[in-house]
Amino acid sequence: MAFEYVKKDTPLDRMNPLVKLLYMALALLLVVQCTRIDTISILLIWIIIATVWWIVGKVELKSLGFLIKLLSFLFVFLFIVQGLTYRFGDQTIILKLFDFPVGGGASNYGEMTVGGVMFGLVIALRVIAVVMVIPIFTMTSPMSKISSSLARMRVPQKVIFMFITAMRFVPLVQESMDNIIEAQKIRGFDLDSAGIYQKLRRAYIPIITPLLLLMFRRAMDLEVAINARAFGAKKDRTDVEDISFKARDYIGILIIFSTFLFCIYLLYFDPTLITWNLLVMLVTSISSGIGGALYAIGITDLITNINSVLLSIPLLDIIGGFFNQNLLTGYGAIIAILLIGYIIYRLIRRRTRKKKRVKK
Repeated sequence: MAFEYVKKDTPLDRMNPLVKLLYMALALLLVVQCTRIDTISILLIWIIIATVWWIVGKVELKSLGFLIKLLSFLFVFLFIVQGLTYRFGDQTIILKLFDFPVGGGASNYGEMTVGGVMFGLVIALRVIAVVMVIPIFTMTSPMSKISSSLARMRVPQKVIFMFITAMRFVPLVQESMDNIIEAQKIRGFDLDSAGIYQKLRRAYIPIITPLLLLMFRRAMDLEVAINARAFGAKKDRTDVEDISFKARDYIGILIIFSTFLFCIYLLYFDPTLITWNLLVMLVTSISSGIGGALYAIGITDLITNINSVLLSIPLLDIIGGFFNQNLLTGYGAIIAILLIGYIIYRLIRRRTRKKKRVKK
């Protein structure tokens, strides 16, 4: 199960959960300060070190792939929005989508620039740098140790219980949803080949409804269980495991603080110690190449032509009195291109399915 603790005999498993909790806090503190494009190398250093922690803790790297896939839509959204709105750094135009002049025409928010895409990359790396640390904590720390460690810090027992229950319910919801999906497939609901409308009408509703009912039932069972165990009684709790700090915990704290202080030193005192010029050149060349490829295959001309057609519609003249007309038609062109691409994709997929059926 993704992001659920699996018992392994690794240094991270034997480490006190408070050390990994400190790692999460320092990751968040570092990411908050990395707000410039020239901090890309610092974020990459933190991500590489986090990957080493994954390897040491024998955390499955496919979970990292699942994590990136889960956030891929967010990353694409960040690249597009920042590429259109961020107006610092390299102003090389990758793709012109529409005209939306601001600041007296000094900038055009309808043009996607290299600097904007790079800033979107910075935000994406900030998200990855924080999110990568979370599985290190959840997948290498048993719930009993987390509870005992937080209790030693004088955290209220009710707060600990809510925290542990929330962590436990995430994989539980995923497991229950997978079971319901398998049950629906047995009943004839083919989710893989169904379209978006069919999934909403015939699949997602029959999945979400029993999932919610099952979660409510388990919540009621949990309430009965904690009341039967006299939860909240005014008694000092005892620990089964020894959670005192040992040498490995102090070594882990030393490594974490050393990494954090090194990144802070690069950020404020010597940002050129590890050059990021190669990264800038790489992103610039890739972005410029994509822009040139889009222009070569005619995407830029297609957007311009669709905008011209939309501007010739009389109804948009009326709407243009209340909204920026070029901006409105520009988004219309983007939606039209996405629809055309989706239709082509569906036609190709339908043809490949027919060929497979003929071969069978």
